[in-house]
Amino acid sequence: MKILSQLIKDKKFDWVNTDIEKNFTATEVAKDTKYKLFSFEENSSEDAIAEMKKDGWEPANISQLLSWSDWNDTDWVVALGSVAEVDGYRSVPFLFGTDSERELDLRWFGNDCWSSYCRFLAARNSQTLETSESGTLDTLTLRIEKLEKWQQKIINALDKE
Repeated sequence: MKILSQLIKDKKFDWVNTDIEKNFTATEVAKDTKYKLFSFEENSSEDAIAEMKKDGWEPANISQLLSWSDWNDTDWVVALGSVAEVDGYRSVPFLFGTDSERELDLRWFGNDCWSSYCRFLAARNSQTLETSESGTLDTLTLRIEKLEKWQQKIINALDKE
């Protein structure tokens, strides 16, 4: 597992908020992690998380944000799955870019309304699937795939007897 400073270094940012390494830690990112960007019209952080979960996704954490390879270098992409208290405020990391700079910064989790130009990264893997209570078609499809894998393991075990 890479440490946070290495994940940050790998992204080659032009600027990084120094409070990020002081207040956040890296976690293991599953190899089967899939990502999805959500966009909401002026939702609060809590509403954005609820909408992601309704679709069977979890808000990405900072390690997933920094491991995600599809950032276009300009969109604001927020990871609501990592929250730390910084200067008395609950803060979340986000990617931000312009034509000339790529940045990793922090914003206040308690935003009553995120701007419509913000994107929210969500993640899903087999562990997320096990803990998901959503009944969406995507989640059902993943559950079927997992059951089929288990079925094949059982068949293989029976064939060996």
